[in-house]
Amino acid sequence: MYINMKKHILSNAIMMVAVIRIVAAALEGFCRFIIKKSSGLSPDMMDTYSWNLQMCISVLQIIVTTTVFFVSWKKLNHYMELVPKDDQKEMGDLQKEFLGKNIASLSVSSISRLLQLWAVIFVGAELIYDFTSIMYRRFIAVLMDALATGTGLSDGTFVLLYNMTHGFKYLEILTAILLGVVMTGIFLNDRFLKGFCLATLVLFMLAFGLLRMHTVSLMGREIGIVWTSIIYHVTETLGLALFSFYLANRYKGL
Repeated sequence: MYINMKKHILSNAIMMVAVIRIVAAALEGFCRFIIKKSSGLSPDMMDTYSWNLQMCISVLQIIVTTTVFFVSWKKLNHYMELVPKDDQKEMGDLQKEFLGKNIASLSVSSISRLLQLWAVIFVGAELIYDFTSIMYRRFIAVLMDALATGTGLSDGTFVLLYNMTHGFKYLEILTAILLGVVMTGIFLNDRFLKGFCLATLVLFMLAFGLLRMHTVSLMGREIGIVWTSIIYHVTETLGLALFSFYLANRYKGL
């Protein structure tokens, strides 16, 4: 069975999540600018106020994202229930026969599975990301204690270790997002989506293994740029928005 090709439930849900993540990232960045850190030498994550705000924003993001997918799932189920379950296969065959090219790109059951997949990625992976962020913050705290006690860890060594290990915090959730895009590409037999995921993953790995942290001055404040962080945040915001736009415009009924 297929839904109306003008209804884009999956792509709209992904676009809404992209907007949520853009707003969350903007809010978090704004808070970091207005909150004065207790120490200019420590990362933003070690500031208690910044950290608590980040956790609150993340929890709100998870709640809103869950609501978005729940509403989308209910809407899709409403369309599915218009036709008895036993008759849905026959209805799909009739739609293929009479609608021809004017039919949705995927059946309603395939869209339902993809919707569930993306819900698990966005909600489940975000929960794991929060947990790994907490553990990573503890790890950085131990490094800073070693630096403060003068056990041989220099400032330069700390910055190097911070940059080298920062990518681990994003690796899991970036992989989950790319897996979702790849699975969607497999459902749609779309080589571009598969190639895009491969290119993004290679770029992340190169940044993780080769690029060092750079420092820039903005509005009188020194900001350290970690390239793995930049790649991840661009992927989860602008990348998801473009992905949703691509699905809605290239495929029918997604």
